[in-house]
Amino acid sequence: MPSALPVVDASAPLCCAPLGSHEFSSADDAVAIAARLRALADANRVRVIQALSCCEGHEMTTTEVAGLLEVAAPTASHHLRQLEAAGLVQGRRDGAKVFYGLRLDAMHAVSRALHVTCGADCHCC
Repeated sequence: MPSALPVVDASAPLCCAPLGSHEFSSADDAVAIAARLRALADANRVRVIQALSCCEGHEMTTTEVAGLLEVAAPTASHHLRQLEAAGLVQGRRDGAKVFYGLRLDAMHAVSRALHVTCGADCHCC
């Protein structure tokens, strides 16, 4: 059985320099990026992110995600919990329902971190 995702402060924005830059040196940044990538390393979770990316502010319930993925509600809930734990989506309770929306700031931060750079002043060779 795969190990659980590391606990990250999902409320804090992911902020670190791009991979390959001289500013990227924090083990904490590496853990934060890896946790988010691990959450995205599942085709169903990528499909959820795609569905939530259709327009800013779009939200889906667990039932809607279950229908999208053609899985049972507990399975959809598991995927949403993994994405929420990684800080990529956030839930908003309205009565008995929870609406999940994409955290654009987190997705943009992951994208920036993966924008690999190679400095001209590299001294690794």
